[in-house]
Amino acid sequence: MMAPMIRLDPMTAAEFTRYLEAAIPAYAQAHVQAGDCVPEEAVERAKDDYDNLLPLGLLTPDNHLCSIRADAISEPVGMIWFSLKQSRWGKSAYIYDFLVYEAARGKGYGSQTLRALEALLAAQGVTRLSLNVMAWNHRAKALYERMGFGVAGIGMTKVVRQ
Repeated sequence: MMAPMIRLDPMTAAEFTRYLEAAIPAYAQAHVQAGDCVPEEAVERAKDDYDNLLPLGLLTPDNHLCSIRADAISEPVGMIWFSLKQSRWGKSAYIYDFLVYEAARGKGYGSQTLRALEALLAAQGVTRLSLNVMAWNHRAKALYERMGFGVAGIGMTKVVRQ
């Protein structure tokens, strides 16, 4: 069964507000789950990270926040946030956040989104696409591996005292 074609549309201001309302607590929880933040500080740390990365919100230069839309479906099926920069390898892109909403999972939207993003980036001269994935996010890791991403480094943590 073929999933409907998708497109990456710039987020509206309302979509961006809804995104932040869900993303900040989720990112805070990810920090706690990764063991790099205590729960009492997690939300403030997440807010600070978003403020630093997106100081002008949707207008932050070289950052692209997109709603993932599928043919014949009125609401977005997910979102992706990526940035562009010049690096020693040439023009590169980094995926900061990528989410297929729960009701839309398992229908091919994740791989279709990455293919669409790769085509968009290649047309802009981007030669490298990177991202970070939490070790416990097995479903996302499997998707990225299927799509040709390879491990560039491994960060490891050990809690020695609670």
